[in-house]
Amino acid sequence: MVMFFVLHHVVDVPAAAREIARVLRPGGRLLTAGSFTERLHPRTYHHYMPRSREVEADMFPRLDHVSVTFHEAGLVTVALDEVEIEVAATLSAYSERLAHRAISSLARLSENEISDGLARLEAGAAAETLPRPVRHAQDLLTLELNG
Repeated sequence: MVMFFVLHHVVDVPAAAREIARVLRPGGRLLTAGSFTERLHPRTYHHYMPRSREVEADMFPRLDHVSVTFHEAGLVTVALDEVEIEVAATLSAYSERLAHRAISSLARLSENEISDGLARLEAGAAAETLPRPVRHAQDLLTLELNG
């Protein structure tokens, strides 16, 4: 089972952990990619909307809480890896993508913070002379159901 930036949206994590344990076979694995409060990785938008990092520190779950909660449901931590993915081919493409505001932490910023940040990002993209991919690191937590 795979969850990609989902866990911070779950209202009742213990209930979700129990349900995941119920549907997994013994030895089955849950891979959950995302962020944890104590392991926040830099995001390009943090540079343009600085308060977004503070918002995410309050929004994302703590790794130790997640580990304990899933352990209580019968899943043990197998691995915690940092993986890097390309989120956009260029800063310009990233700017266009971010304009859709499809990042949950942006919903917790003021309209001025978002619009000003998007304007700064767009200006940065326009000034980019050597386009490079935008890459972000995330945590990949692998949990396994006790067999």
